[in-house]
Amino acid sequence: MTPFRMGIAGICVVLTLSGCSEQPRKAPPTEQEIHAGDSGDASGIAGRHPYRCDDDRPLLVDFKNEGLTLELRRDGNAAPVVLTAPAAGLQYVGDTMSAMFSGNELKIEEGDKPPVLCTKDTSL
Repeated sequence: MTPFRMGIAGICVVLTLSGCSEQPRKAPPTEQEIHAGDSGDASGIAGRHPYRCDDDRPLLVDFKNEGLTLELRRDGNAAPVVLTAPAAGLQYVGDTMSAMFSGNELKIEEGDKPPVLCTKDTSL
């Protein structure tokens, strides 16, 4: 092999190896991931955010597990309903209920009941 061909082969190897070492870009965090670390109400509990539902009832949403788990409560003392999602952006499911986010809105479906739409409450 001539020195020229050896040089070309060496450059090809270096270029090939440098292309393989590039790290994939991580997508920006979802709204649920962001909310898992901050607090939207006066309690200061990490991940807790108040919502107001179309039935005019309040709902406390606790974002856990980097936003993959939701704990839903009608007030701070109530036992939570726990819903989980397999990945960010997918539907949350529990034993008798499911929920899906669209921006600042949370649509909750439970059995044969009509869906309930809740909006993030900005007033504390």
